[in-house]
Amino acid sequence: MLAYPFIMNGFEPDQSGRHVHAAVLHATGEPPRYGPFPAPVAGDGEAVVTVTAAALKPSDRAMAGGVHYAPTEFPHVAGLDGVGRLDDGTRVAFLIPRPPYGGMAERTLVRRDMWLPVPDGVDDVTAAALLNPGMAAWKTIVAEGEAAAGQTVLVLGATGASGRIAAHLAVRRDARVVVAGRDRRVLDHLVTQGVAAAIPLDRPHDELADALAAEGPYDLVADYLWGAPAEAAFAALARPAPRREAPIRYILVGMAAGAEASLPAMTMRKAPVQLVGSGTTGRAALTQAADAYADILHQAANGEISLDIATVPLSEVGEAWTRKSDRRVVLVP
Repeated sequence: MLAYPFIMNGFEPDQSGRHVHAAVLHATGEPPRYGPFPAPVAGDGEAVVTVTAAALKPSDRAMAGGVHYAPTEFPHVAGLDGVGRLDDGTRVAFLIPRPPYGGMAERTLVRRDMWLPVPDGVDDVTAAALLNPGMAAWKTIVAEGEAAAGQTVLVLGATGASGRIAAHLAVRRDARVVVAGRDRRVLDHLVTQGVAAAIPLDRPHDELADALAAEGPYDLVADYLWGAPAEAAFAALARPAPRREAPIRYILVGMAAGAEASLPAMTMRKAPVQLVGSGTTGRAALTQAADAYADILHQAANGEISLDIATVPLSEVGEAWTRKSDRRVVLVP
């Protein structure tokens, strides 16, 4: 029988000795290892989900690195979300499993109602791949950014999965959309999908600031990058522009280009900017999120939204974790 000399946040390991296989984190900063973990047992207000697919995302790596929803005790199962089935067979996309459980497992433990229904017409792998980037994009552009027809929206980091969907959602709301990113192939594709202008990021600071300023002024900025691109964006926003009644809403979603950005005080004083981190305001109701997720999956089924997905067995999580890939990796138990 396997020995688990710990009690997990108030939940004792299944005394029958049963276990599940999972991507198990053993220390901060290390990739998970595939192995056994105590089977989840639901307490009051909880449900066990049989996992069918879980995407490997930057937020999962940040979690393992001690940054985002970082574990305080080990061992801990990796994965902040996934798709699976409840005991009655209902197909759901679950969010933030109950520690120390995570999405990258055969079964996981979820607080009741911390899931979204998965409608028919899309497979589990696609539903898992779109869950995090799709909902993050919707939250930024719609729930928090309130993008509207006639506005100009800048998406920094639009060649990533969530950035692409954010640009698509903004176009769908009849906004004028400007995108910036490093993958020129994706930028060119976004232009064919209704984006007004695409700006490559591989240029010096002043040139990038000039290019961004030329396509403004902006009503909303969705920033998935931070770092140097954010510095250029703020330099562009500080340029003289027609007087505006409402501030520019700048929503920081990610930091793929760096955790630090230097922003001179006069830049902030010149630019009428309201800077917020995504998730700090405008919390959406679960019913709103469910409707948005269903709509995103419907768009995927119609071919409006697509991601390049690589399906990988959960047993190969260690290799997938450390391998660089432009495809959205989805782990399947």
